[in-house]
Order: sequence, then structure tokens, then C-alpha cells
Amino acid sequence: MRNILLIEPAYKSKYPPLGLMKIAAYHKRLNDRVVFAKGCVPEKRSQRWDRVYVSSLFTYYWNETIKAIKYYQNSVPRRSDVIVGGVLATLLRNDLVSETGAKVILGLLDTPGVLDAGNKTVIDNLTPDYSILNESNYDYELQNCYIAYATRGCPNECKFCAVHQIEPEFKGYLPLRRQIQQIEELYGDKRNLILLDNNVLASEKFKDIIKDIKALGFAKGATYSHRNKSERITTVHRYIDFNQGLDSRLLSEEKMALLSEIAIRPIRIAFDNISLRKLYIEKIRLAAKYGLSHLSNYILYNFKDHPNDFYDRLRINLDLNEELGLHIFSFPMRYVDLKSKNRLTSTPGNIGKHWNMKYLRAIQCVLIRTRGLVGTKLEYFLKAFGNDHEEFNKILLMPESYIINRFKHEEDGSTELWWSQVCNLSSLEYEVFQNIVKNHLFKTININDLTKKVRKVISHYLNKEEN
Repeated sequence: MRNILLIEPAYKSKYPPLGLMKIAAYHKRLNDRVVFAKGCVPEKRSQRWDRVYVSSLFTYYWNETIKAIKYYQNSVPRRSDVIVGGVLATLLRNDLVSETGAKVILGLLDTPGVLDAGNKTVIDNLTPDYSILNESNYDYELQNCYIAYATRGCPNECKFCAVHQIEPEFKGYLPLRRQIQQIEELYGDKRNLILLDNNVLASEKFKDIIKDIKALGFAKGATYSHRNKSERITTVHRYIDFNQGLDSRLLSEEKMALLSEIAIRPIRIAFDNISLRKLYIEKIRLAAKYGLSHLSNYILYNFKDHPNDFYDRLRINLDLNEELGLHIFSFPMRYVDLKSKNRLTSTPGNIGKHWNMKYLRAIQCVLIRTRGLVGTKLEYFLKAFGNDHEEFNKILLMPESYIINRFKHEEDGSTELWWSQVCNLSSLEYEVFQNIVKNHLFKTININDLTKKVRKVISHYLNKEEN
């Protein structure tokens, strides 16, 4: 019997670590002792382990991941007995090996013998072990959900996405019924179904996937009964969520009709580029036609888009809400270089061609109060992002404290004074001002080298903790 430790680094995550849960199932089949922990736990490090598995997520969690790997390396016979897999491990394999000496597993555990030579088990096909989550105090938001895949991979090779590197082969149908039934048999009934498919609409067996979903108890109007904290039986609606979004280019009316037959909420339709405007609006109208009123989408920005394109995509959703009586929530997703080890806007590759450090920080400031979400109320949107491109671009240039504490600085006259001083700059002075603000050069400039009018404008940023 081997002693196996499973570690998820201390980054935030609402999804349970599905890969580690499947590795737990694998080792328990071999009668190994399996323990799970979140982050760096002294009690776990003090013990001796035959292997330590460390999962990885996005590359910008580099520091947290490296910290976890090094923390446990003295708890195993050799550094290579720490085994790392996941997104970061796949995309930054050479860097990770050079930094830690750990063993790296690329991509999926979808072939036999990956962890133990000669073992014929395909780990990716195993039922994830939900019981290990009880060993950690970390509260996963989606712990009471079935989490599965009906397909794997994506036939597209979008440059902003790493899926084709991690899951290079598109598998158009996985036996969903068997996956969920086995989870239920082993770990009990769960309320919602989260499918992590990257492009489910590309499957030629989409009809069969919908049949599976309905057969599993997730038809339109499905309910879930459970005992609440007062030990009373409570019945609530249950939902299915294609969490990674749907490709509008593949969303035919037939497929929309099929989606309307299941308890989908929200329906997530990607809107990655303004060039998809006409098609996107068409699909939203189609969703409304079939009674799908709760929608959500990911709004990619800072890739090849212009800030005005970003504004337009958000505004389109608000206008469609007003027109069709829908509830479309937008989740702006800032593009970060696929191999970036942090999310800092100062890092090369993390700033798009038409964006700059100030604009990206401004968007973050706007989204602070909404926790990254753009809601359904047009009045709030117009105040937060402006009535048009001109007002939006003004907000992007605004001192950060003026964005976050909008009403305070409007009431005390600071915002009006700032803007009047900006408008009073000459063309040359305005260029100097923009260069300082857009590139966040407040700490490097010599204030005495600037004209009096530029100094007055810059003082709004310096005096309001901009740096």
C-alpha cells in the first residue's frame, strides 16, 4: 500500500479539482492510502509520502503552484515523486521542470499506464471521488453538483484559447448517463449538472446528449428535493449549465429547440468578437423565441478588439434586455497571454494592441462594485460605462479613485474640474498627458518637467492615490 497525497494549490477555485478526484479513485482501486489537502498544510508536509500529486490551473497562478510543489518536495523520496498535471503544467512544462524538478503529466490522463507502467486503467474515464472534498475545509461553490463532460476538446483552434493544446483530439460523445449514475450511486444525488464541454455544439451526437440530460432528470422544469438545515424536505428547481459557453456559429434553430427542452439556466452564448454582432443578435432573438430568458456570456477583451468594440458588445446585451424582456448577464474576461505567469498589466503580452495599462485598470475599477459582472439594468450600465463611445473613453482616462468613488467626486466637483483641465490642454500637452496616464508613468516622471497645465491634470492622479 502506497501513501498518496493530493494537493490543489491555494488559489481560488469554485470548481472541485476533477483531475485529482479521478486520481484518488485510481489509487483507491489499488488499495493505496489517499489524502487530499488544499494549499500548504504543515501537518501533511511532516508526513512521508510515496507520491504527491499537484494540480494546476491557469498559468498566472504560477507562484501559488510553484510554492505548493516546493513545499512538499521534502516529503517524498525524490523530487520527481511530486507529479504535476493540468493547464499550467501542460503549457509551461519546461519552465516548471527547470524550476522544481517535478514530473509533469501533459494534457489528459486518457491513455493507460500514464501513472503506473503496465496498468491498463484509463484514469480520465473513472468516476471522480467526491469523498476527498470532505478532507479539506475549503468550500467549493459547485461541490453539490454533478461535474462532467459530454464531449472533450474543440475542433476550433482559436489563438486566445489553450484547449486545443490540452485536449487536442475532439471527442464528440462521452457516455454521460453512465458518468452521472455512477456518481449518484457512490456519492448520492446532487442538485445541478455542470458540463465543462468546450464546444458541445460541434458534436454530431448533440441530440443524444440532450436525450441523456433529460433521462438523468434535467428536463425543463426539473426539481430537486433535499433536507434543509431544519431537517425539512425542501423542493427547488435544478439546472444544467454548459459552463464554458456555446458557439453561436453552430447554434441552429433545431439545436436551440433542443436546448429549450432541458433545464438550462443560464444559456451561455459566446460573444468574443464584434464581427459576430449580427449572428449573436440573431441567436439571442432565437433564444427568446424558445422561451430561454436567462442568458449569460463571456465578453473577451484585450485580445484583438478595440475598447469601443468591448463597449458595443456590452451595450448590445443591455439593449436586447430592454427590447426582449431578457436577463442577459455579461462576464468580461480580460485576455492574458496563454503563457503569462501573472495577470499584471505591466507584463509583456498581457496588453492587447488597442489597449493600454490605464484602460485595463479602468475596466477593473468599473467592475469592482459588481464583482466582475455586468448586470441587466441599463441605467446602471450607462452610469458605469457611459452613454456612448465618447463618454466611455472619458471614463477610461479618469483617475481610478474618480471611477471607483464616482458619486463622491462628482458631488465635490473633482471630476468636472479634472475634465475641464484636460479639455484645456493643447494638442502637444494632451499627447504628453495621455502618454503618462496610459502607460502609468506617475512614478517615473519629473513633475517639474511638465507644463503648468499638464501638472494640474496629473495632480488629480497623484493626489488620489493613483500610484
